Formats: sequence, C-alpha cells, structure tokens
Amino acid sequence: MNYQQPLYIQLRELILKRINDGEYLPGEKLPSEREMSKIYKINRMTVKKAIETIVEEGILYKIQNKGTFVSKPDSKKILYLNDHSKGKSIGLGAFINSTGRQLENTVLEKGVINNSRYLERKLQLKKDEEIYILNRLRSIDGESVALEYCSIPKKYFTDIDEHDFEKASLYDYMKSKKHFPVSFTQSMIVQKISHPIDKIMSIKEESFLYVLEYIGKDKNGNIVEFTKSYLRSDKAIYGFEIS
Repeated sequence: MNYQQPLYIQLRELILKRINDGEYLPGEKLPSEREMSKIYKINRMTVKKAIETIVEEGILYKIQNKGTFVSKPDSKKILYLNDHSKGKSIGLGAFINSTGRQLENTVLEKGVINNSRYLERKLQLKKDEEIYILNRLRSIDGESVALEYCSIPKKYFTDIDEHDFEKASLYDYMKSKKHFPVSFTQSMIVQKISHPIDKIMSIKEESFLYVLEYIGKDKNGNIVEFTKSYLRSDKAIYGFEIS
C-alpha cells in the first residue's frame, strides 16, 4: 500500500476496484473485518472505517451477525446524465419524464426581488434589477427527489408570473420567449443534508445530497438562469457524458 495516503482510503479504493472489476459481485459477501485485517496487515478499526465510508454511499450494506455485502443495482434510482461535451444540459423534469416516470412539482415560493447582490452577480445584472425567483420541490410518487432554487432575469420574461410551473415546463416557457438556455456552466459537490433542507424534503439528517449549480446562457450569450439544486443521492445517481 501507498503510505502517503491514509490506510483506510487506500483500502476503500481497493475494495471499490474489486467491486468494479467484478471480483466482488452484487449480493456477494465480503471477507470479514477480521479477515481483511489479516490479509492487508492493518488494524480492524482501519478496515471498519474504510467499509463504513462505502456503506454510507450505498455500495455496500451490512446485515447484523451475517456480514457486509455488495449492494445490488437499484432499478428505482434515477440515473441523471448530463452531456457536457458541448456544455449542454437537460432539465431534470424533461430527463425524468423521458424515462417514463412522472415528476411532480410543488411551487414553494415565487415572485420578484431586486435587492440580492449575490444573485445580481450570478446573473450579471445591474444593481436593483428585477430577479424572478422560482423555488420548487420536485417529487416522484409523493417522495421528494430534488429541491430547486431558480433565479431568472425578469427583463427577459415579463409575463412569467402568469404561468403555473407546477404543471408547465419552465424550459418550454423560456424557449417560447426566445431565451432558452443552450449552454451551461455547471458545478457539483456532495454534502450531508442540513436544516432546513431536511425538513423541506422530509428526509433524515444523515442523508447526502448532490448540490448542483447551473448558470445558463441563451444563444446570444445572455445569462438567463441561475439554479441551485439539491438532488437526493438515495434517489438518483448523477453522471456526466463526455465525448
């Protein structure tokens, strides 16, 4: 092992490689912590820590008094892929609907604000320009999947408040106004859920989320969207398609 890295991280990567290579198959039991400790000549606490990090991701699971097993693929999880080869992205609603499942939207907050310096910087607006905010909880079969905070320059979408975005597609509306986002700057991190998002999404505090940020530009290079989205890691796998 490479002693420049913590031992538990090295062991974690080794276990993940063996899962990816098919040495440990879905449903198969791993060697016990005691056995791994002997095999790799490291203490059991290090083995335990490595395994727990993989269990937290749902790749392994434990059964009391029986051991640790490789999780089987979860067909209920959404594999949300974005094509970044040309800086493009597809909205969550369109993506999920394309899989044959129906995304339900609940508008939590909407309206115009004009005093957020943070959003003005993100949208490259002048001081006190109007910003339309649209915050939505997005669910499948009554269970939350994502929480989205969307900010849009009001000057491009003057009649936006006349539309019901619990039923209508925001991107379809933007396309009708000739300001459809065609290129994106995106970022993604994974973080443990915190208050008040846990309450809004009705999930446990120990859960993890993909935190995504999008800045979308129309064909003329105007910034038309800044969205921060919290996507449940237990309901979705976020991936990239790069060519």
